[in-house]
Amino acid sequence: MAMKRDWANLDSLALNVILEKLIEPIDHIWFGSVCKNWHSIANLNHQYNHQFRGNILPMLMIPIENTSPEKRSLYSVLANRVYPFELTMLYKQRCCGSSYGWLATIDEEEVITWVNPFKDVAPIILPWINIYNRYKNYPEFNVHKVTLSADPISSPNDYVVAAIYTTCGCLAFMKAGQKFWTYIDKTHHRGFIDVTFYKGLVYAVNRRKTIVSFDLCYSSDPKGNNMKTPNVLLQGGIHETYSPLTYLVKSLEGELWMVRRFVTIDDQGNNKGTHSLHVFKLEFDDKGQKLLGLTKLDSLGDNILFVGDNDPVSVSASYFSKYLQKDSIYYSDNYFDDEPVCYPQGPFDLGIYNVKDERFGIHCPYKAYFKGKAPPIWVVPPFRWS
Repeated sequence: MAMKRDWANLDSLALNVILEKLIEPIDHIWFGSVCKNWHSIANLNHQYNHQFRGNILPMLMIPIENTSPEKRSLYSVLANRVYPFELTMLYKQRCCGSSYGWLATIDEEEVITWVNPFKDVAPIILPWINIYNRYKNYPEFNVHKVTLSADPISSPNDYVVAAIYTTCGCLAFMKAGQKFWTYIDKTHHRGFIDVTFYKGLVYAVNRRKTIVSFDLCYSSDPKGNNMKTPNVLLQGGIHETYSPLTYLVKSLEGELWMVRRFVTIDDQGNNKGTHSLHVFKLEFDDKGQKLLGLTKLDSLGDNILFVGDNDPVSVSASYFSKYLQKDSIYYSDNYFDDEPVCYPQGPFDLGIYNVKDERFGIHCPYKAYFKGKAPPIWVVPPFRWS
């Protein structure tokens, strides 16, 4: 007669061996939900496993086959599998931002809303933003990117939102609780394609490699008539041939990097995919108020980068050495000025670029059902064990 195994009461050594082989945070959560004993072991493990808690890898939010465009699931680069989740979005459009587990969307009335599909929290509806120069047929592209300075859950009264909007790439920001935006002078400063918060300042870059910074001094005019003029750190040059996308990334060492992603555009204005990526370190003076120059990097050190319409993310190459490629940039589809021409064809520009070897790879195989749906975007699911 076969002996019945008591899985609920396996000893702690065996359970910890199982935990060590689970590579995604969600697997740990499922582990802890098996029974009280497994939950207790998982809880104890995470109290001491600080390295695991500090190394959470982004997952790719992708469309689900045979469902409406609002439904998304999560693809794990580590496990090379799609997890059986259904994330329901407020709108069918592309996400124009992914920050601290929050996702930003814009509706047809041009209202930006933050939602957190991983937490039981109410959406954050932002004030109307003055989009004076817009895509009429593709409202989801009227806001290029939205980002947060902090998590609204942990800092409900002390976060800032920055947005790049209109076809001209203008910039605006607002503090939590404000009913209006503060606009950056769009007459002389526009064409922005990425924005980030770094050491108490806001930094933004446009496609011509112009880099500006400004502090968070807010307008007192509810109508937003007081325009703020940024500090120009680097004056960019002419428009390059390969329509570069640009990202500002904070490295694990605390440096600010700029990634230039060159996309080939054919004679009809169609996106033919990523051609190459270059990474530069921004060199500042001691006070961080002056940009001394850019240093091109031929290696990323211990950094592996994830870029797209999300907040760029850097993770440890040494921690994920068994699963990820060193010196690599994992990229997903991204907005750019000609995107509305190409977007109905569906996303396809997903891949890995090795900065050192200058070679391309695949992280998520393209599926035919991606066509015509919102582009995938990197998200970092908030992992909190309790």
